[in-house]
Amino acid sequence: MNRRLLSFLPLALASFLSAQDPEPVPPQEPTPPQQPERPFALMVGDPAPALAVAEWVKGDGVTAFQPDKVYVVEFWATWCGPCIYGMPHLSEVQEEYAAKGVRVLGINIWDEAANVRPFLKSPIPMHDDKTGDEVMRYTIGIERQKDGEGIMAAQWMAAAGQNGIPCAFVIDQKGRVAWIGHPMELDEPLAKIVAGDWDIAGEAKAYAARMAEEAKIEKYFELFGNKEFEKAYAIGRELMKGPAAENPGLLNALAWGIVDPNDPPAKQDLDLALAAAKKAAELTENQDASILDTLATVHYARRELEEAVRLQRKAAELADDDDLGNDIRARLKMFEKALEDQRRGGGEKKQSQG
Repeated sequence: MNRRLLSFLPLALASFLSAQDPEPVPPQEPTPPQQPERPFALMVGDPAPALAVAEWVKGDGVTAFQPDKVYVVEFWATWCGPCIYGMPHLSEVQEEYAAKGVRVLGINIWDEAANVRPFLKSPIPMHDDKTGDEVMRYTIGIERQKDGEGIMAAQWMAAAGQNGIPCAFVIDQKGRVAWIGHPMELDEPLAKIVAGDWDIAGEAKAYAARMAEEAKIEKYFELFGNKEFEKAYAIGRELMKGPAAENPGLLNALAWGIVDPNDPPAKQDLDLALAAAKKAAELTENQDASILDTLATVHYARRELEEAVRLQRKAAELADDDDLGNDIRARLKMFEKALEDQRRGGGEKKQSQG
């Protein structure tokens, strides 16, 4: 498991977003009432931003979202392995829903436009060497740029707080963003949206809550990276009660960042680190080598060396023969030496007192 601190792409500046000039969005029905907290500018329930496509390289282009039609706008890049893996699924979605007026639009972002056409002509090994054109059986476009920046990457992805691809937005029959998520998870919401059974108000509320949690996680690591440790740890304690409560990966990242022996912060909240690491170990039933390594390292930082050695020995038993396993075994030797030194020092002190 990768325990490195989570990193996030910064959101585009609001001034940049307002300076774009894509085709105007047709008038939409009023947006459903929003939650008091809007962690990002674009949320589920909002009118969809305009399309800003420089070139449609496959299929009939779309200039604007038409009423009573549903669109899946998926963002991808030629270098993105998960995007490539999911392309056949999007093709199946397009074929299944074509008769119901659904259009799947694959919009290339964070890429070199010159890469797209060669990708369509090239064989894809993970798909039996079929070409990109054969695998992507839906409409493909390249986003328009302004001042060297992608307009749709800013007005859709960054505005919605989405930092990774592939990412899909489903636009409903009223031109609203009805769902945002990973394309492999869109089957159920898409079926309900097409059937007119989607509770967009309920999804907007749930999505706002999820994104508020993500914004809090992002803020923690931003503050931590900026060495504003007191503020970061205050948020970290909130995360322990919310987004991190049942998330062992996030708990592990919180703890490891505080005690990483290769890059220790100037101020360590070892109580927070211990609480996070213990909870992560509990959630994984003490069977994850990486998490036990983190918990042992927390005890080492607290100079609770017997517990550090006990846990690290178990981590070493569970670890594979890879870089992480080698790191765990190296730390075990360090912990054992520290415990031996502690015991020797204690014994010498008792003898001198006798």
